[in-house]
Amino acid sequence: MENKQSTKKQTLIHIALVLGGFVAGSVIWGAGSNIMNSNDASNEAANKQHIERANSINALAQTANQVNKPAGLVLTEQDKELIGKTAAQYLIDHPENLVEAGKRLEANRDGEKTSDVVNTKDVLLETKFTPNYGPDNADVAVIEFFDYMCHFCQQSSPVLEKAIAENKNVRTFFKDFTIFADRTPISGMGAKIGLYIFKKYGQEKYYEFHNKLMSEAGRAMKARMDYTPANLAELVKGLGYKEILDQQGNFLLTAEMRDQLQNIVDANMMLADKLNYSGTPVFIVMNIKNPQNKTTTIMPGAPDFYRLQQAIDKAKGN
Repeated sequence: MENKQSTKKQTLIHIALVLGGFVAGSVIWGAGSNIMNSNDASNEAANKQHIERANSINALAQTANQVNKPAGLVLTEQDKELIGKTAAQYLIDHPENLVEAGKRLEANRDGEKTSDVVNTKDVLLETKFTPNYGPDNADVAVIEFFDYMCHFCQQSSPVLEKAIAENKNVRTFFKDFTIFADRTPISGMGAKIGLYIFKKYGQEKYYEFHNKLMSEAGRAMKARMDYTPANLAELVKGLGYKEILDQQGNFLLTAEMRDQLQNIVDANMMLADKLNYSGTPVFIVMNIKNPQNKTTTIMPGAPDFYRLQQAIDKAKGN
């Protein structure tokens, strides 16, 4: 009888530690991440809070049949309470393991995201419908999901320009991700115009238009001024394109052409959704000829030049 009780107790503690590891991954980016930084008084309060919260692990204990355990082990309510308290106390006594568990969880998530990118490389590096700029035989790709009316995209535009200028063996792919289309017509209009210019006039003319619109829209936003279809029409006509917009900013392109361009934007939106991107910009830097997880970098937000250059060097294998 004594041996059976001892075995049962050890098993309960094992289950508690397994659950403790699970909770560590869930808590690390929440209140649990404050454990290391709190003072003694707040530690005591936090400990009580974690113990109370851990008692709710009784709900998790109901699924304990999914944890490897000896056949015939039956968990009583007292056992479940012990599991919850043991897991909570373990997290309190070993906060360094809590932090480490969180880091590993985040690393696993980053690895999954990178794998998704590498597995969709053919779509990301498609060149017929995706505006791109750089040599055909480039070793490194910089892919940007962007919206012309995104402040952070505007902010990162000169950084990307500098990186392109200083890395001749990089090809940049521009994926219109028009998340602001319901707020301003410039989001969708700019995307369609850029796609049209790329389709008809090529990458050099596209790159000129892209940088010009990013710059003008950025200045207007910084000055808290609206950037209107009429402003866009003036920009387009200033670049020499008379067949795209009239003076008021109405499209002169055929409905069929606009639909074709919108289809490309829709495909980009679906791709972004598949990759779980919900904001702009998102930069992906990867090796074109031999894409691998270890040389691929995903950067949500506006990177500075140093971070972007680091990612390019990493993709080169440096």
